[in-house]
Amino acid sequence: MMLLSRILLITSLYTLQGFLSGLKTSIPLYLASYKASWQEQGTFSWVLYPFSIKILWAPILDSIYVNRLGPHLTWLIPIQVSIGLLLIVLSYYIESLLKNLEIYSLTSIFFVIYFLIASQDIVVDGWSILLFSDSNLQWSSTCQIIGQVIGTFFGSTFLLTFESANFTNRFIRRPLSLCEHSSGLFTLEQFTYSIGLIFLFVSFILVLIILTRKSSNHDSVNSKRKKFVVMETYLSIYKLFQKKSVRQLAWILFTFGFGFAATSHMTMLTLIDNGLTRDTLSLLNLPLICVNILVPLCMSNIRHPLRWFSRIYLPQLFGCLILAIYVHKTPLFIDKSYYYPMLILVLCLNETMVFIMVASRMGFCARISEPRIAGTYMTLLATISNLGYSLSSTFIFYTAEYLPKTLAYPIEVGFCLLIGLVWINCFSKTIHHLGELPIEQWYLKPIESMTVKYM
Repeated sequence: MMLLSRILLITSLYTLQGFLSGLKTSIPLYLASYKASWQEQGTFSWVLYPFSIKILWAPILDSIYVNRLGPHLTWLIPIQVSIGLLLIVLSYYIESLLKNLEIYSLTSIFFVIYFLIASQDIVVDGWSILLFSDSNLQWSSTCQIIGQVIGTFFGSTFLLTFESANFTNRFIRRPLSLCEHSSGLFTLEQFTYSIGLIFLFVSFILVLIILTRKSSNHDSVNSKRKKFVVMETYLSIYKLFQKKSVRQLAWILFTFGFGFAATSHMTMLTLIDNGLTRDTLSLLNLPLICVNILVPLCMSNIRHPLRWFSRIYLPQLFGCLILAIYVHKTPLFIDKSYYYPMLILVLCLNETMVFIMVASRMGFCARISEPRIAGTYMTLLATISNLGYSLSSTFIFYTAEYLPKTLAYPIEVGFCLLIGLVWINCFSKTIHHLGELPIEQWYLKPIESMTVKYM
């Protein structure tokens, strides 16, 4: 029962992150429908960078806190309240910013919101490691993936489907003999406003429930946790990079995603250019949601996550190639009866391999993160991976601007495929070696087993 309550808590907090991840995924589709260029898409991709530099302030969140609340609740409540208020204010302007392609204003606002959600991610990552340190740390990554998938579903698929006037008129209003409207069941403005309210509501519940339930034993829990001062935490990052294994892992995390960059960032936008609508894409995402949830659950008890990461890399590269060819040829057979079933099949196969890599990578990072500095350790590894993801996104979009419009996507995918083939040839042995290292070799120094009762 204790484990279940922890799983529900952490999954819920990651679901809040997923709301904004889904919204961020949806915004480029809105921009594409308003004829934004590849360069403008590249400019908006800068909103991802707070996740790529969050290690700069992670030690502060890990080290400065109110003893009675602990390092997690000290920061979690004010961060989530700030996000909620910002979303409510943004809701009044978001539609005009999109329609007028005010890219710089839109990017600036989302950058601030993503700075806050990156800070929330630091706190939740650390809390997750502590909660599951006395059971199975693979649950940390499983909760993260499932929570973010659920939130992303509502921020992307749910939003794009029911915000669409075409979908709601055709499949809801007409069958129910209701009057048709020029808008969906809700507007983007209303959806953004509602997400803001959800952040405020969850923060209120955390104050009422978690603090009340922990008031009797929270001080004793905090007394067991060694409190690092800020400089000690920053110094721990320096010491971690003195370890050869950490440097090797960092380079792997930074570079592995370049082989899939074009497929990850350009596929959905290319489908819109080839004639698919936003609500159609949202429906195509429905079977992918099942894949995103089932794969992490199936991998929640794997013992050698880096082996899975390495073995699936090459199939993933060729899966990206198959997907790219099919998407590029969309105009030739979009009207055929087999087009959408085949597209769903190819997307599901690709998504399965993507999430095997995600679950194995995140599971390994959770296992090797030292509990004393769990938030900073996880943030360090995630920051390196996110930085590679963000840089590849920006690079792909800006270079696509200088390529022929109809050929930009296949050219970028082919270039990334070559990079991926070189990458796996160079790093396969290193990945195997790192996966076989004892967990203790990833720590700054041996520590006593920790039992943390947060629920």
